[in-house]
Formats: sequence, structure tokens, C-alpha cells
Amino acid sequence: MWLFMIICYIMMASNFLNILLTGLMGYFKFTIWDATHARFAIFTILIFILTETLVMFFFIATGKSIKQMIQDGRGDTKHWQRVKKVKKWVFPQIILTIILVGAVFIHGGVVDNNLALSWLHGPLFLLAFFQHMWSLVIKNRSFREQVNIAAEISKELE
Repeated sequence: MWLFMIICYIMMASNFLNILLTGLMGYFKFTIWDATHARFAIFTILIFILTETLVMFFFIATGKSIKQMIQDGRGDTKHWQRVKKVKKWVFPQIILTIILVGAVFIHGGVVDNNLALSWLHGPLFLLAFFQHMWSLVIKNRSFREQVNIAAEISKELE
């Protein structure tokens, strides 16, 4: 569990940096490793979706394990209520972030083809970026709570 969580944190940090660089590339018109803003955005969205999927998988898998332990009589149902609360916190934020970042990516492609109002892309990026930062806060709190729940169940089993 710890290793998987650490990988999630590394990928979330990479996501943050990639999204920040993609935005800066769009605003200031520079390249990274000869990749234009659009090409770097493709790389960023692929890593972003992979990361968000892994984070959701972490919460689903650990939640399922905790639920199974409780069903097997190795934990209190209060723990499952806390797991459900964590999921109610984190999943809506992850989904909203995926929708906003995906919308920025799609809108960027439309703008690149001169098919939409380009002025909307910058504010939409800022909205998605700030939502992503907020979701990082929520994910960090949720990781801590999920790990605390698992630790409490482990202590009860000793």
C-alpha cells in the first residue's frame, strides 16, 4: 500500500509540473525539448489521465480491502463509514478535475484549428489549474485518512 501511494504522489507531482509547464508554454510561447505547446499538452493529458486513474484505483482497492476485512469480522463498521466519507470527498473532486482538464485539452485542439474563441482557452486553463490544485489538497487529506483507517484496523487486530 505504501509503495503504491508513494508512486501516486510522485505522479501527482509530475502532473502538477506538466500542467504548469503546459500552461506557461501556452502563455509565453516557448518549447520544451522541441515540443510545441500542443505536443506537450498531448503528453501532459496522457500522464494526467493515467495518474488520476491510479489515484482512483488506490481508493477503490484499499476501500475494498477494508470492506472485506470488516465483513470478515476483523474491523468495526465505523471504519467503513469513514471510508465512504473519504470516497465522497475525493471522487467528485477527481472527476471534476478530469472534466475541466479534459475540456481545456479539447478546447486547445479546437483553438489550434481556428474553430473556437481563443480568448476562452486561457481562463478555462486557469479554472482547471486551480481546481487541480484544490483536488491535490483533497487527495492528500484523503490519502492520510485512508491510511489512518487501515492503521487503526491493523492495531485492532493485534
